[in-house]
Amino acid sequence: MKRHVPDLIGPILVACVLLWTGLVGCRSQAPPRTSRIQLDEDGRRFLLGVNYPWVNYAHDFGGTAWGHDGVSAEKAKQEVDTDFAYLKRQGVHIVRWFLFGDGRAAPEFDADGNATGFDQYVYPDLDCALSIAEKHGIGLILVLFDFHLADKPKNENGVQLGGRARLLIDAARRKTLIEKALVPLLTRYGKNSNILAWEVINEPEGAMAIQGGKWVAEPVSVAAMQGFVEDIVECIHSHSSQWATVGSASRKWLDYWRKSGLDLYQCHYYDKMEDESPLDYPCAGLRLDKPCIVGEFPTKNANRLMTAYLDTIRRNGYAGALAWSYRGKDEASDFEGGAEMFRAWSNGHVLGRAPGARQVR
Repeated sequence: MKRHVPDLIGPILVACVLLWTGLVGCRSQAPPRTSRIQLDEDGRRFLLGVNYPWVNYAHDFGGTAWGHDGVSAEKAKQEVDTDFAYLKRQGVHIVRWFLFGDGRAAPEFDADGNATGFDQYVYPDLDCALSIAEKHGIGLILVLFDFHLADKPKNENGVQLGGRARLLIDAARRKTLIEKALVPLLTRYGKNSNILAWEVINEPEGAMAIQGGKWVAEPVSVAAMQGFVEDIVECIHSHSSQWATVGSASRKWLDYWRKSGLDLYQCHYYDKMEDESPLDYPCAGLRLDKPCIVGEFPTKNANRLMTAYLDTIRRNGYAGALAWSYRGKDEASDFEGGAEMFRAWSNGHVLGRAPGARQVR
């Protein structure tokens, strides 16, 4: 979304580590990635969840000159644990969570903008987040970066916000990011079964010099962003068993990512897109080579009820739906307002309680 930046479920109810097979309507082949996926009542895989998307934008993982308030800090740890317990009660199985955002906390960079690695907080924060996710039986889509990387740099009380567009366009600088930060990160967590996928970047089109994009001060070319995505996807595939995805801001822009080697496509939907990219559109019509989820849809100021979004997305053969959002403070976020409907839909579809349901053992 374009923003101005804020009993563990039993084996009968949660899917085991599975290969993705034959999603109806998406013409997909099974990607060589494994993770937890729910079985819908007709045997299709369906990722049902919510965008968390952060406790504190871009510093849930790592410290800053402001101090450390990441997930392993006691206050944040208690908040996240309480939040995940609540989300599990509402029938949430997947949480999409932003890691590094605009780069304000992590990775660390030298004076020339080259990545040097992580501070002492990043791994404890991520260890804590994964422990909480495991405790509550929730799988994670971890969003590495955000289009705000390419914002005009701004120093706020000793912390640089944005100003990292060179990572997107400079191959040498990107190499330091991959070697010093992403390879160690993926080596450490690349087989963790609580991580469903690594998302390279949220809504990259916002940082691209395209019609409808250019939401930032330093947009980059299509080729530059595609190169950034492709290099990181290759890194994910080389150092993990999880999927690689990109959070495309709109279905109309999915073509930019067809040759990026993704295991899971993702597009976002808001009602303002309806005339150009209506929600009620079959996934099969996209002719994608892998499954596609709707990674964001609104829960406030929305034209449909929660159940109507979910029904429409599932009926059209998409591989999942993630509500925006639980903790966001923007004009499209009010998961709590539709939580009862979400829970009822989850119980009726994903948990196998509908007539004729297939249960996973």
